[in-house]
Amino acid sequence: MPEYVNWVKSQFKNHKFTEGLTGELEGKVLVHQDTHLASFFVEVNEHVRNFLDDMNCNYDAHFMKTWYAWSTEVKPVPNHHHAPAHMSWTYYLEGTDPLIFTQDSKNEWFPEAFAHVEKNFFNSTAWQENVEPGTLLIFPSHLHHHTYNTGNRGCLAGDILLTNNNLNTEGGLIHPRYWKQF
Repeated sequence: MPEYVNWVKSQFKNHKFTEGLTGELEGKVLVHQDTHLASFFVEVNEHVRNFLDDMNCNYDAHFMKTWYAWSTEVKPVPNHHHAPAHMSWTYYLEGTDPLIFTQDSKNEWFPEAFAHVEKNFFNSTAWQENVEPGTLLIFPSHLHHHTYNTGNRGCLAGDILLTNNNLNTEGGLIHPRYWKQF
């Protein structure tokens, strides 16, 4: 989505934060409600929809939090994940440092079982996604991720909650329209 880089970057002025690496730490997490960025979020939603369709998942996607994040060589993004969201995404505005994902190996039957074998998707506990401005990454929120930051890095990131709109199925979080607060 390189066509949005300059526009999304220019809208940071409406969502500035003063401390740290991310607006998330200052409650600046409602970028998705900015009407100036509506067409951008419609396109992100289309990519999320395609992601879900490719996995044959019929869930409604709710953009619950979105924020800008800027980091430097001195302040890389530490290893973290995005609970309680189901899906997360990041849209790169500046920088080319890869996003590094880590997880416990689901197939490792004892520690270091795969230490001396060629790494692949099934036995690796870390991998990286190379990025450039305009790259949109969508990933499960439970995956831990971080950056090394060899320079400045800027992005717009977000969290999505998935709900099941079908009351005739057991699985999934029921749609918020059926919720009630007392």
